[in-house]
Amino acid sequence: MTTTPRDLAVFHLCTRDAAHHALASGQYRADSLEQEGFIHLSRAHQVLPTARAYFAGVPEVVLLVIDPTLLAAPLVYEPPAPLPSDTPKSDEPGELYPHCYGPIDAAAIVDVMELEHYSGLPVPAATMALLRQYRFQRLPVEGTLYRQTWQATETLASGSPVGTAMIGLFADSLGSVSRFHRLTHDEVWHAYAGDRFVLYLLHDDGRTSSVVMGTDPLAGQAPQYVVPAGTWQAGALQHGGEYALYGCTMAPGFTPACFEAGGVHELTQRYPAAGEIIARLGVTTGETHMPTLPQG
Repeated sequence: MTTTPRDLAVFHLCTRDAAHHALASGQYRADSLEQEGFIHLSRAHQVLPTARAYFAGVPEVVLLVIDPTLLAAPLVYEPPAPLPSDTPKSDEPGELYPHCYGPIDAAAIVDVMELEHYSGLPVPAATMALLRQYRFQRLPVEGTLYRQTWQATETLASGSPVGTAMIGLFADSLGSVSRFHRLTHDEVWHAYAGDRFVLYLLHDDGRTSSVVMGTDPLAGQAPQYVVPAGTWQAGALQHGGEYALYGCTMAPGFTPACFEAGGVHELTQRYPAAGEIIARLGVTTGETHMPTLPQG
């Protein structure tokens, strides 16, 4: 048995259905646990090579982000198992991979993200601490890390709440950004902690603008900003940032019916000068409407 490397986060590739089952049942198990006695995991730099070697062509692959400090079963770093093909998982001689010798409790799974948005970067300590504290979910269509913190009990005639609030996390290491969308009501953004982030705005009259959000107003950062109803908006960390903790409030409150996502092709045609940021933050899945949000 070998060990040594210690990572702030380790990762596991699986299907979306397997991830949902694990969170619902409270425990993740893989076939390898019965067959080999452990679950294969990856370090940050090993995820993408492992995906190419084992999951090429597999649909609906997601990435479990696992906090090693919350694992009940032993975590051991060992040489990789033989590959089913000639494709190497790593060019590094003596490369060790993390193996979990038991089931993975759902409490140790601090995020489930789309594999296509994973950068291969390790998750920094502060970001992992925020994942543990807030237990974010992923916003449908956008993939943003978020948590609803308040929904008014009072409702409008339509049945919508009179107000809502959420807290969110931008983190490049986890591919968490806000993709272009517009809302039928004004939305108030608040900067809480961490690094600066930018709101990119596409206005109905064809103008484009941006707002740097942050906690230092004397340095020109906006701690609060109102995005008017109907304005296309997106948000992401400024280059080089680690994370930004922010909040959004709405009155009337947010419901999936007030949301429309902005596709890359459509927005680029209308706002060609913003083509670069639209290519980065526009929606490419074809989904423009949001399903009912998960509760909890």
